[in-house]
Amino acid sequence: MVPRHPPTAVALFVLVTLVVTGPLVGVDAVRTQPTTIGDGTATVSSVQLPTSEIRFTDGRFGTNVAYLRVPDASVTVDSVTGRPRLLYQVAVPALDISLEDEQVLSDGQSGTYRLAPGDRAVPPSSLERDVYRGTVLLRVQSFETAETIVAENVTVQVEQ
Repeated sequence: MVPRHPPTAVALFVLVTLVVTGPLVGVDAVRTQPTTIGDGTATVSSVQLPTSEIRFTDGRFGTNVAYLRVPDASVTVDSVTGRPRLLYQVAVPALDISLEDEQVLSDGQSGTYRLAPGDRAVPPSSLERDVYRGTVLLRVQSFETAETIVAENVTVQVEQ
């Protein structure tokens, strides 16, 4: 049996959804991730950050470019108050390179977060050494506090 009034059912569904998620009832139909840092803090229970994998490698397919390859960080957060952010930063000061990724957290939020600053292309001619010194930083930051979780000097190999 085919319903005789499908437009009426669709219109009724849309109307009910608008009423339920509107300001009178106040049901939050879409949870958005905050984008701005605020006051607060977070408790980090574990970090997986393979710093030994940070290196320069040649690009593929004859692109005549090298890449600073930075592995993702996996951060497990047990509790959050306010709106702090997780910040993962990798820098190679001699080449004036800094890559970072951040995740703004919400009050009461917990779980495991992946921070991925990505890779950075550099002209191979700028790589004059076989090894560069770099720094890795993982922090929980807010307007009221800044806690360093990882601060490490790393050796960045140039592979050819």
